[in-house]
Amino acid sequence: YNLIPSAAASKDAKDTGTTLKEGDVPLFIIERLAFAGSGGQPQVPLFLEKADGVTSYSRLGKSDQPIVRTTSLLDVLDSMERGTRPAVGQLEFYGNADDVLKADEMSSSQ
Repeated sequence: YNLIPSAAASKDAKDTGTTLKEGDVPLFIIERLAFAGSGGQPQVPLFLEKADGVTSYSRLGKSDQPIVRTTSLLDVLDSMERGTRPAVGQLEFYGNADDVLKADEMSSSQ
C-alpha cells in the first residue's frame, strides 16, 4: 500500500514546520479534543486532515481557536514500536471525512 496525503494535508504540515519523509503522512492532533471510547476510556483522534480536526473541535461548541499539533504516521508508528508512545491504546486514526462518507455510501449500496 502507498498512503498519499492530500495536497491540503501536505500544505498544512509544511505550514507548521513539519518536514515529512518520503512516503510519510501528516497527522493532526487537536489539543483538548478526545472522544469517549469503549469502556469509558478517552480516545485521542489523529486526523489525516487538519480541517476535519478543526471541524470536530468546533462541533463541540468551542468558540476559541483550537491548538493544532502536527506529527506524522511514521513518527507515531516508530514510537509505538519502541514503546515510547504514552497511552498508545487511546489513539485512533480518523480518515478524511469525505472519504469515510464515500466508503459508507459504497458499502450500503451493495
